[in-house]
Amino acid sequence: MHTNTAVMRSLAIIVIIAFTAWTITDAQKINPCCVKVCTAKVKEPIIGYTLQRENLSCIRAVVFQTESGFFCIDPQQPWVKEKVMELRLAQKNKLSPSSPSSPSSSSPSRPVSPRLITSTVRG
Repeated sequence: MHTNTAVMRSLAIIVIIAFTAWTITDAQKINPCCVKVCTAKVKEPIIGYTLQRENLSCIRAVVFQTESGFFCIDPQQPWVKEKVMELRLAQKNKLSPSSPSSPSSSSPSRPVSPRLITSTVRG
């Protein structure tokens, strides 16, 4: 009987450890985010953006989307503020009923997948 109890405890510990590891990895897959930012300008054409709020391990960032991927950029940079305003204006003009419909550079052409986020700027 003593052996049975020891085996059950060992199995319970293994299950708890496996469940914890699975939960942690699953949470990282579901909610990846920028953990550092770059201050350099993105040299590729920017086709969309999202604003990331500070939360747990995530930091405040502007995530710019380009054809080759996503870039975590410091939102305090003057060029970033200008680019976000430019993209917002383009989106506003796109949504305006009086303006002719034309492709806008402010909305992503495909769904944003935060798993592709990178903080490096290629130049």
